[in-house]
Amino acid sequence: MAVTYAKDREIAAYRWGFRIFLVSQSVPFILLFSDWYMFDGYYVSRVVDKWLGSAEALLALVSGYMAWRALQAIRQGRLTDMVQGFRRAAVAGAAQLVVLAYQWGTRFIPPGTRYGEVYYTLTGVSGFYELIGVFVLLAISVRAARVQFTANFHWDAEAAEYFWIFQMVAGLLSYLFLYWI
Repeated sequence: MAVTYAKDREIAAYRWGFRIFLVSQSVPFILLFSDWYMFDGYYVSRVVDKWLGSAEALLALVSGYMAWRALQAIRQGRLTDMVQGFRRAAVAGAAQLVVLAYQWGTRFIPPGTRYGEVYYTLTGVSGFYELIGVFVLLAISVRAARVQFTANFHWDAEAAEYFWIFQMVAGLLSYLFLYWI
């Protein structure tokens, strides 16, 4: 009982520490959002394709749901379903990055304008976090096969899902700011 209690406290400490880490990682987004309002207000360029942005947002929601389902699977002791779910979420995230790259390559938004500066910076930061998230999901799915996560031992998978949801929310907020507000 004492060992379980100590382990539960350790996992709780990891969770709080990781939440603090995620809050600290939100600072670049907060600064970019405040710059957006300070410099551009409510301007949305006519050059951006709202449908491509919507496709990115939809892929983000789908991948977030897949990652959440994967975490639910391991909490029920279904390791194979967790691994497959994280890999599917990573594929959906990679597809979202492809849509972003297509948007950058086909829609010329002048980078010297205020909107262009904010657009490329915000989508670049969001894409960078997403690239890291795809790597994390793939790494956890590979590691899960070696470590054999269980319903009681899966903190690594939980942390990966937290990070994926964090980057998903940041990407959705970026989408709202850049394409609609």
